[in-house]
Amino acid sequence: MKKRKILYFLLAFSIAAFCALYVLLGFYYTDSFTYGIWINKVYCTGKNADEANLELKNHSFFNGLVVTAAGGHSYFVDSNMVDFNVDYRDELQQMIDKQNPFAWGLNFLKSRDREIVGNPTFNEEKLRYLVQSWDIFNIEKKDLYELKKNDEGYYLVENTEKTANFDKFYENIKAALYNKQYTLDLSDDSMYDSAAATEDDLNLYSLYEKIDELQNLKAAIKIGDVRISAKPSAVSQWMVTIDELTRAQIEAESQDNPGKGLFLAGDKVTTFPEKYKVEENFVTDENGNILLSCSKIHDFIEKNLSYVDTNSCIERFQKDGKGLIFVSGNKDGKLYDIDKEYESFIESVTGAGPAETEVDLPGKSFVIEGKELGKEYILVDMGNQHLSYYKNGKIKIEYDIVTGNTGLGRGTPVGLFHVYNKRYHTILRGVDYASYVNYWLGVNKGIGIHDATWRSQFGGEIYKHSGSHGCINSPLEFMQKLYESVEVGVPVLLYY
Repeated sequence: MKKRKILYFLLAFSIAAFCALYVLLGFYYTDSFTYGIWINKVYCTGKNADEANLELKNHSFFNGLVVTAAGGHSYFVDSNMVDFNVDYRDELQQMIDKQNPFAWGLNFLKSRDREIVGNPTFNEEKLRYLVQSWDIFNIEKKDLYELKKNDEGYYLVENTEKTANFDKFYENIKAALYNKQYTLDLSDDSMYDSAAATEDDLNLYSLYEKIDELQNLKAAIKIGDVRISAKPSAVSQWMVTIDELTRAQIEAESQDNPGKGLFLAGDKVTTFPEKYKVEENFVTDENGNILLSCSKIHDFIEKNLSYVDTNSCIERFQKDGKGLIFVSGNKDGKLYDIDKEYESFIESVTGAGPAETEVDLPGKSFVIEGKELGKEYILVDMGNQHLSYYKNGKIKIEYDIVTGNTGLGRGTPVGLFHVYNKRYHTILRGVDYASYVNYWLGVNKGIGIHDATWRSQFGGEIYKHSGSHGCINSPLEFMQKLYESVEVGVPVLLYY
């Protein structure tokens, strides 16, 4: 009985002692964290807000922020460079104030781990300076428009590159630091600005509109089935630029080129204006009309019309075996009047004439398909007084000749004919002559190709004052070769 009382006493004493100890610890935890409290991996039991704050600061690790921009650019914001610091005291004190110090025993039954952000602080001006040093903000800004030129003429390029918006970058980086982020992706388009049009950009665009209108002017010349029109690449060459200013100012008029010393300005032809302006690289009149060189326009017309010159047509045919061959009916071999066609073209450009004009070919002119010559033919170039014999695309015989006397109106007629007969040792008879020849190839009625042993010279301009009665006079040695090579039926093209 006595032992049982002792046991009850000890049990009561132990319970009382435990309760007293529990209450005492509750009073102890009144201004500090209770049993089993971990905050940000730091054991804080028994520590007040100041002590726990110091401990968390010592264990806190945030070295900075990695920012990624478009194009793979990245930048590291070093926390030390902006005096970055984190204070946890306010949150810690709030946690202590909200806890029940006498319920600390419950911590044996549940986890008391906590994660808190704290109150980050840093020098925002230093951050601004640091972000400004990022090279993506030091890129030289380009103009919205750039005028360029290639083989096809002038064209305008719009700058589509976007530049990083500093204010947007700064605000996002600042917010990320306050949230203690380790990485930040700012590659989205919303963080970038498109180039804005400046006054210079608008002026350049206005100039290009004038350039583009000129480059697409509607003016053309048609000769046969060939149409000659000014493409942008050609018109761009006519525009007077600052590099040509001095030459244009002193350009003198010339009979060889009626466009010399003249310029197109809008719908007018004028000499170089006393009052002019320079827009970008282009010379304009006082009204802003870009000057076009009339001499270059004349050169353009002459060059392109030469495309249909008989020899040019023949060369193309001999190269690819097809194409038209234009032949002039004039004794001078001209298919067109270059100065007349130039004037017509200028009228088309200024609107004073139709947009397209057609060349009137001289009388007796004609056009043939190159394939009508076939693989074997004779060319008689009377303008150059030269005969050429071709077979299978290769020249076999060529030599100088003398054709009909144009001074006496006996010029050899143009046309596409065929060798219709061959005679050996024959006499050619006319009203006032009888001439013996060794070799004769009949071409057109009484006109043929034959030797002329009475001549010692051939070629040049002999035909203009001492030419034949219409036949094609040839040196004996060459005529013999031609006679032996050519059969009846071979085409013969006579042209000036």
